[in-house]
Amino acid sequence: MQTPAISPERIGDAVDHLVTAPISNWTILKGLPLANLYAAARELAGGPVTLAAAKLLRENVSRGDRVFVLSGFIMRDYGRPETDGPIGAAVLARALSLGLGAVPIGISEDSIVPCMDACFSSAGLIAADPDDLDSGRHRFGLSGFPVDEDEAVRAARELLDLHRPKALVAVERPGAGQDGHYHGGGGFEISSFTAKTDILFEEARKAGIPTIGIGDLGNELGMGAVADIVSSQVPLGDVIAARQKADVTVVANISNWGAYGIAACLAALTGNSDAFHDGEHEKRLIEACVQAGAIDPVGGQLRLYVDGTDAHTNASLVDLLRSIVDLSQREGANISGYQNSWNAK
Repeated sequence: MQTPAISPERIGDAVDHLVTAPISNWTILKGLPLANLYAAARELAGGPVTLAAAKLLRENVSRGDRVFVLSGFIMRDYGRPETDGPIGAAVLARALSLGLGAVPIGISEDSIVPCMDACFSSAGLIAADPDDLDSGRHRFGLSGFPVDEDEAVRAARELLDLHRPKALVAVERPGAGQDGHYHGGGGFEISSFTAKTDILFEEARKAGIPTIGIGDLGNELGMGAVADIVSSQVPLGDVIAARQKADVTVVANISNWGAYGIAACLAALTGNSDAFHDGEHEKRLIEACVQAGAIDPVGGQLRLYVDGTDAHTNASLVDLLRSIVDLSQREGANISGYQNSWNAK
């Protein structure tokens, strides 16, 4: 695979800077300590977090390998998923397929599987049954996951045995707290209708399968590495902080953006700009997600928003990320001469 002539670390820094821009409901209206959460995650990663996640995937995933992408966060009182999560999962699934030739498997509650299907399909991938995942290119699979803990243990082992994934990624997926229960951002419990995907994550880690957790608040699966900061600095953090750790923790302004950042870095690392989408495609993804029943949790509406952030803003962010991907490839041939041009003779 091609490595960009421009330093991957510089690409990762630029990507991280964009996806952590504090311009969402959580950071503006509630003043969450996004910078502190990101700094802790970056220290653990040893550099840009989106790049660390992309490298983990590139180093462990080959053509034909399966990757589990867990997402979906059901909103209490609505029984519907929020728009943050399934779209990012779909964008990352697209990058895994086009960039690495992998086969993504989306996993969520049974009730959210149709929304995941709509998002993955809108990303350009083709749904397939388990027996047909290796037939043709750019296939994806889907699986519901149980709410009951005993059933979740059996389902986790069955899924791992069937697909033998090379990595697991959780995108805005509820993570159980220290009390063993799942919580919404307001501190209320949501365990009664939340699939126990922590069990799948834990079983994967026991098996040595690499994991990535993407979140924007701290109550998401895989965010356990920054639980201390969540507990002490995030409102109700002592209740909602997720306990499960991931090999790489990606903190973003909106969780979808964290997934976009990983996808952009993968596109740059593989030299395949088509592995990342653009702003117009982003708008279609948001529309597909909403048409499939997902809501903006801030407005409590079926509207083209993610975490209170409109489709235009999300699309603009995607186009900025896309410009980094394009720059990493377009200017690769010129970079050496350019960097030497200012040397004194």
